[in-house]
Amino acid sequence: MPQQIPVYVLSLPAAADRRARLERHHAPLGIALTMIEGVDGRLLSEAERAAVTGPDRSLTPSEIGCNLSHAKAWRALVESGAPCAVVLEDDGLIDRKFAPLLHGGLPTGAFDYLFLDVDAHNERGPIAWDRHDGLDLGRGFTAYTLSDGGEGAHAYVITRAEAQRRLERGVPFLGPADIYHVLPYRPKLRALIRPKGAWVAPTSLVSSINDRADSVEQVPLRALRKGALFYDVLDWLRGDLRGKQARIDALVKEGKLPAGHDWRAMPTGRRMLFE
Repeated sequence: MPQQIPVYVLSLPAAADRRARLERHHAPLGIALTMIEGVDGRLLSEAERAAVTGPDRSLTPSEIGCNLSHAKAWRALVESGAPCAVVLEDDGLIDRKFAPLLHGGLPTGAFDYLFLDVDAHNERGPIAWDRHDGLDLGRGFTAYTLSDGGEGAHAYVITRAEAQRRLERGVPFLGPADIYHVLPYRPKLRALIRPKGAWVAPTSLVSSINDRADSVEQVPLRALRKGALFYDVLDWLRGDLRGKQARIDALVKEGKLPAGHDWRAMPTGRRMLFE
């Protein structure tokens, strides 16, 4: 069956090594990638940046460029007529077990955004998932309702209806592309928890939009970072989930998370895959 869900990759022109890395990962999985030229906000004039920034908002050039890049993918989806699409930043890697789902349909009426991987927090604190509100996608993947959107827009599914709405109501930009509570509406957010549907590549250590440049050699135990088990064990050893769960339980007691849900702590996001 041909690929039914397009995969858009956002990449700056100079990031040829990142694109090559993505092709090496996805081609053997039968995943076709559509490259979309990203926008470097640092190259825009102040007037150009101001024109796409909402009133009384302050965004960095990199945040503006990121927003504009994602908006290009949203526009491409709307024009394609497909019911949804995967949007990858050029360090995002789709998990091989998720690849077959791209050849069928996804229940787009049940979400606006489906995060294949996402961080466990945002600027307001920890993110929780509702253990009692899971949507079976098949192939062992379940999409759970989130309390909010986590940081990280490197690998997500967006519906065509939401892409149209985001372009109409989320531009000029009200915040970074991966901050959802600033939008003038509440989107339906779901995420894959275990297993996740995406990873980040080691190329993510060197940013193409700011001055961050970490070395792969600084990453310990690289030979073990080939699957989810390593990261799940690491979470357990560090006690990350226990600490985050305590904070989430406190938020429920304080009324800062809605009642009637079984809110659980999120595992770590942006897990790096060494193949």
